[in-house]
Amino acid sequence: MNNRLARSGRIALAATFALALSACGGGGSTSSPTFGGGTSGTGAPVIGAPIVSDGAMLKGSIILNGIRFDDTAAVIGDDRGRTAAQLANGMVVRVRGRSDDNVNGVAERVEVENEIRATIQSLSTANNTSSFVAGGVTVIADSQTVYANVSGFAGLAQGQRVEVHGLRDANGNLRATRVEAVGAADGVDELRGAVSGPNAAANQFTLNNGITVNYSGAIFSPAGTTASALANGLVVEVRGTLAGNVFTATQVDVENLEDSAVGAKENEKTEYEGFVTDYTGSTNFKVAGRAMQINASTRFVGGTSADLANNVKVEAEGVTVGGVLQASKIEFKQTRVLLYGLASAVNIASGTVTVLNQVVTVNAQTKLDTRGTNGSSLNDLVAGVDCVEVRAYLDGATLTAEEVKAPSSCSRELVQARVVAENETTFTLTFLNNLGASLGGAGTQFRNTAGQSISRAEFFAAVVPASGSNVGTLVKVKGTTLGSVEEAELQN
Repeated sequence: MNNRLARSGRIALAATFALALSACGGGGSTSSPTFGGGTSGTGAPVIGAPIVSDGAMLKGSIILNGIRFDDTAAVIGDDRGRTAAQLANGMVVRVRGRSDDNVNGVAERVEVENEIRATIQSLSTANNTSSFVAGGVTVIADSQTVYANVSGFAGLAQGQRVEVHGLRDANGNLRATRVEAVGAADGVDELRGAVSGPNAAANQFTLNNGITVNYSGAIFSPAGTTASALANGLVVEVRGTLAGNVFTATQVDVENLEDSAVGAKENEKTEYEGFVTDYTGSTNFKVAGRAMQINASTRFVGGTSADLANNVKVEAEGVTVGGVLQASKIEFKQTRVLLYGLASAVNIASGTVTVLNQVVTVNAQTKLDTRGTNGSSLNDLVAGVDCVEVRAYLDGATLTAEEVKAPSSCSRELVQARVVAENETTFTLTFLNNLGASLGGAGTQFRNTAGQSISRAEFFAAVVPASGSNVGTLVKVKGTTLGSVEEAELQN
């Protein structure tokens, strides 16, 4: 078993054990000193190397970026005063703790980082996207969004008050990991975002697409911070009352200062989950708004460096140096799929294109480059004539396109996806929804993850189909047709 599968197995066992613990009550806490308005627990031994981890959690105690953190003794920072036992699936949190093996850890401090607490201004299901606007932010929900106190997206309504956790994408939208219906007693209104147009004379600035924040009566935090710190691009969290497009703040938290107690320090191990932004094809970009850098030794899991693009969801892991995460590993959080072939069907009404017998959904976030005259849209594609190159991910059972391009030629078929079945006798692989590929030709070239030539037997010995907690080996195959593959390469 390779290291990737071994670690996957350990994480799965840890998660199973953790979920069993949560069924018995999860992490507990008792009253003690607080930071950020929360509570803490009482003493557990601190072991392992320092680590800061940020992203959407699972309960049990806290499972974050593949590590189960024991939160029994953690200080919980939350403006609603929630305890460790009240942390829940889909909440975005930042954990400062310790871990030796990247599987189990101890949380010392946990900061709850919801983005919005406000009423819903509008809802939409257009363009194959479930979304709503709250606090000036477009919130996008998908099959992975967790709902609390409401049945699901269909249960949401205009004017309903919600608390939203999520991750910002390259377009400034919030991809919701948790949407909770809340009442007036569940904390004051709250928004997080980047300052624009600070106006000291008027005691105002703008946040989240036109929300005017009036801070004339606000307290700034942390202690010693004043309005003079406000500048374009500065990320803040404001608490108070939102009425229409005016937010009257009672508190303004300057995030990079407020979170210093849980932020990454020099040369500490750091993990961030989020969407890639500011990517231009170079080695420097951002994940979850944090600067990072890749290099020749960066390891990619679940995809390759070619899969990096804005709005791709990843977990970045490495060491923080000079405020920049030097990434030792980039793990793609959504199953990466690449399809190249003839568009056999195009359905404008449903927003889908079929390639290699796989129905791919196009939504409002999909980048279209169809070389047409209609502003790059599905209208430019002609079924049975045009070829397409599709970069996509699996959202539940739905194949959702991040990018659809119409290449200049149609000379090959290609698929990069996780193997769901294999037959070593007939030398065939199966991907996605019964998409088969034959690797039995005498001239088929086989390569390992380093691009080195290997035998057919070595290739099939390395392929593990998806089963249970194992997601399956990522493989890329291509040829004039997939019925006679010319090249097959392991991608993990």
